[in-house]
Amino acid sequence: MRNSWFEVSGVRLPRVLVGTSPFIGAGQFGARSYAYYRAFYNRPERVAEVISACVELGVMGVQALPYEFIVKAIKLAQAEHGLELVVVATIGPEDPLGDLELYEGLDVRAVLTHGALTDVASGPELEALLEMARETVPLAGYVTHEPMGALKRLEAGELPRPDLIMLPFNKLGYLMDASPIEIAETLRHLGLPAIGKKVLAAGRLGPREAFEFALRFGVLSGLAIGIVSRREAEETFGALASILAITGWPGA
Repeated sequence: MRNSWFEVSGVRLPRVLVGTSPFIGAGQFGARSYAYYRAFYNRPERVAEVISACVELGVMGVQALPYEFIVKAIKLAQAEHGLELVVVATIGPEDPLGDLELYEGLDVRAVLTHGALTDVASGPELEALLEMARETVPLAGYVTHEPMGALKRLEAGELPRPDLIMLPFNKLGYLMDASPIEIAETLRHLGLPAIGKKVLAAGRLGPREAFEFALRFGVLSGLAIGIVSRREAEETFGALASILAITGWPGA
């Protein structure tokens, strides 16, 4: 996976990002959410250990949520390895403009509005946020929790076109509002660069099964994958690397 990148409007982004949802104990992890919260929330050193393990396996980007301890963890991991990680940063839902300032000092190449904001805000509201984000970073776009809903709004011209979109995409249809086939067809029609999240359905799918399914459609330019330990990183990214060694990145 090392040196695996894609480009959007001339801006290079890693195809694989470390997701940070486990570090805040996000609800999609069900019974494990509280354990993750206790292990990682406001504990940047613990988060940095996980990010560092991923870096050692060739992952050079982070999909960051707007929390100070996550930003600190990224900086700790960078200092340990003597390199700069690429950040795809989420802003909102409460204070998206304030969140932009939180990421100062990081190599933020894309800013995405949080799904809880994207899925309820009006087109003009989102257009204003994208324009303000592009004043400080090269790319701006959306995270959505309702992928088909957001894509249909884009098709209808209700939302301004983003540079890229991050959306859930998995074999089980977990936390998706349409089938993967329907979403893939709509993404293909729109020609919109997409990063897949929840590809492992929050641990309900094994890595090999999850990746083989998600990548076969050729519509995902990248993946954001939540990791909670070195062992999980080795298993997860090892499976992805072995698939890519045979097939390459579908659609690239």
